[in-house]
Amino acid sequence: MKRLLTAAALLLLILAAGSCAKTTADSSNSAYDKVLASWVRVNYGKDVMPNDSGVYVLNFLQGSGKAVGDSSYVCAHYVRRDLSGNIKSTNYIDLCKQLGTFSEADYYGSDIWRVGFQSLPTGLEPIIRTMRVGGKATVAIPLAQSLVTNSGYNAFPSSETDNVIYEVEIDDVIDDIYEVQERQLKEFSAKYYGAMDTIAEGFYYKLVSETPGCDSIADESSVNVWYIGRRLDGTVFDTNIKDTAKKYRIYDASGSYEAMSVTYYTDLASFISNSSNIQGFTRALALMKYGDRAETFFNSNYGYGEGGSSTRIAEYAPLFFSIYIEPKE
Repeated sequence: MKRLLTAAALLLLILAAGSCAKTTADSSNSAYDKVLASWVRVNYGKDVMPNDSGVYVLNFLQGSGKAVGDSSYVCAHYVRRDLSGNIKSTNYIDLCKQLGTFSEADYYGSDIWRVGFQSLPTGLEPIIRTMRVGGKATVAIPLAQSLVTNSGYNAFPSSETDNVIYEVEIDDVIDDIYEVQERQLKEFSAKYYGAMDTIAEGFYYKLVSETPGCDSIADESSVNVWYIGRRLDGTVFDTNIKDTAKKYRIYDASGSYEAMSVTYYTDLASFISNSSNIQGFTRALALMKYGDRAETFFNSNYGYGEGGSSTRIAEYAPLFFSIYIEPKE
């Protein structure tokens, strides 16, 4: 197999040759551009040329399914590499297992990216816009074109420190992600809750059990809360119950497995504004009393929104929680 000339080696050669160059941002970007050009020439041949933005499309299959629109939500799998071939991030489950980064709690479905809102790297988005479902592309992006104006997606850091390679596969194209979530939640409700209706748009709540004689919770009281957080596919991504964490193989010896202390407010707006928890979780607590057990599921507007959370909760993900408030002492 042909040995790749690493980015570090190329950069040293170029900087040595151009040691009299001005130490400005432009000259720095120029050096990285030269590194990328040399890397492409060595590994892909001199006939592969950059586009007007300095981006190299190394492999491209447009796909034959639905086209990406001007404001589409693009469902994709990806690999992000440096020029030495090291994988910096990916959502392919098999690669994560090979790399030893697999976690039972992590999400390995498609990432969901919205085009047209400056939330993708400036060098990558124009390529994605030309693709269709089933399409695949490998794109080499110079450092200056890796900028993400509105960072929020796990796949795209707010800033890169080097040139980057993206391998992207388009799994689906969605016009309205909130319509999709509404359908998912309705199907979940029909399957597990007898088609229970929402109590607010995109928000479902069910009181599972209550302790007879327990009081309502007074304003600004401190309550102890136990919870299990799941994605709609049933995967447990978080809990403060030790045995549950061990059962679902997400136990962290350095984690805290004790009741979460929450300051309760009788006014919902005050409760939401003063809470460090996501809105859907807080809205459910606001409906509960001491000793209550409840279950709630809701769309991403009540959860972690368009950016998701770490590697466990995807972009635009609806969530499910089982919640228990301890009885009053």
